[in-house]
Formats: sequence, C-alpha cells, structure tokens
Amino acid sequence: MLLLPALAGTRPNTQAFQCLENQRQLILAWQMYAQDNGDLLPPNDYPYMIQAPRDGTEKNWVFGSMLVPLDMINTSILVNPQLSLLALYNTNPAAYKCPADIFLSQGHSRARSVSMNCAVGTRWYTAGAGKPPGSPVGGAWLSGSYSDPDPNYRTYGKITQMTKPGPSMTWVIMDENPDTINDPCLVIAMTQTLIDFPAKYHNGGAGMSFADGHTEMHRWVDAFAQNPPAGSGGPVAGLPASANSQDLAWIQPRTSAPK
Repeated sequence: MLLLPALAGTRPNTQAFQCLENQRQLILAWQMYAQDNGDLLPPNDYPYMIQAPRDGTEKNWVFGSMLVPLDMINTSILVNPQLSLLALYNTNPAAYKCPADIFLSQGHSRARSVSMNCAVGTRWYTAGAGKPPGSPVGGAWLSGSYSDPDPNYRTYGKITQMTKPGPSMTWVIMDENPDTINDPCLVIAMTQTLIDFPAKYHNGGAGMSFADGHTEMHRWVDAFAQNPPAGSGGPVAGLPASANSQDLAWIQPRTSAPK
C-alpha cells in the first residue's frame, strides 16, 4: 500500500486508511477474477440511467446505477455473483463504499461510491456485431466526446494488454464525486475536457487502486478540486479544463495511452 501526501497528519484508524483498505480488497478481487479467467478482465459496461434486469442477463464487475433509486441503497446486488462478478472474490459490500461518503438517498446511506476506469474492462451491455462479450471496452469518452470505440486511445480487456502505461501506472478503481457518480464507470478524458469527477473526500483527495495491486491517495489541486455544476446528477460531458491543469497532467498518463 502506498500512501501519498493527501494523508499527511492522519492516523491509521482514520477514514482515509479504511478507504485504502477497501480499495485493496477490490483490486485484489479484480486480480483474482483475471487469474481465474485466463487474464480476461470483468465487464465494465453498464447502462447508466436505467434499472437493469436482475435475472442474470446483465452482468458487470459491480452491478447497479447510482441514478436508479432502488440501486442507490441496495447493497445486496454488490455481493450477488449472478450480477456483480467480483462478488465471487469479495463478499463485503462495505468495500464499495468510502467511509467518508456521507451522501444520503431516500434517507439511507448510498451503497457505492467507487467506479472503474472507463479504459479498463470488457464488454457486456454494449456487446454486439463486431463487439463480442469479453472484447475490450470501447472507452467511448476518452477523446472528450462519445465515440465507441474511441479512435485515439487504448483500452484494456486483459492485464497483459497494459503495456502502456503499464500495470503500476494504470488506475483501475477510484472514489467518484457524489455529483457525477452513476454507472460503475468513471471517465477521465484524455483531452482538456471534464466528463466525470473523482471524489475529494480525504483532504481534497481520492483513494484509488492500480492494476499491479497498489493503492494511493491523491489530492486534487485545480480541475477536480472544484465542484461539478450544481444538479449535474451524472456526467458533466464537456466542461472545459485549463490547458495547464495539474490534475489532468497527473491522471491522464495513468488512465490510458495513445494507440
């Protein structure tokens, strides 16, 4: 576990340390899934605004949209292996919830506060002609606007495909801002465009885990230190960022790489 300056002054029993422990549990489950499936990564491909069927026809690394009222407070779907494929390796629903996330839905604590890198994982919901289940996700917003598959940046359906930027430099799971979280996918565009926002629960920072298994806490200083537009309730989809953004300069090389 790697602890960065965002944790300065904290103690081992604080929320930040529990957040990183949750990240450690999830990335271990993700790695175990890949090991048991010939290096194939779990789906990271989910409808962000609808209540998906619960009959096993839709599967994802974790199930549920935080824009769907029933999903927002339902922790059972997080550990149902017919729906959430990491449930075979992680039976603790609390691992999906940052302890510093105090957002309430319908008077209840929200079930999930983490999402996965949009460049990482395989297809399920959008599988079709030329895009079979198990093929790499499309990374549809990586270039700053929707195009599936993205024409410019790499996506990764297997850990062995992470040659650039490499497993130790590719983030997989991260705390997402409560104002943009919806499906289990967090979009970091590789342009000067903001789509989704990481959280800033811990002294302005977010917990995250990387493909090699290490975890970090990173503090945002400009683009992601601000709040998303009020009432966005989902992806911002096109908010411009400064060309000199330190946040984007740090996170983009850890998200994907040019094809």
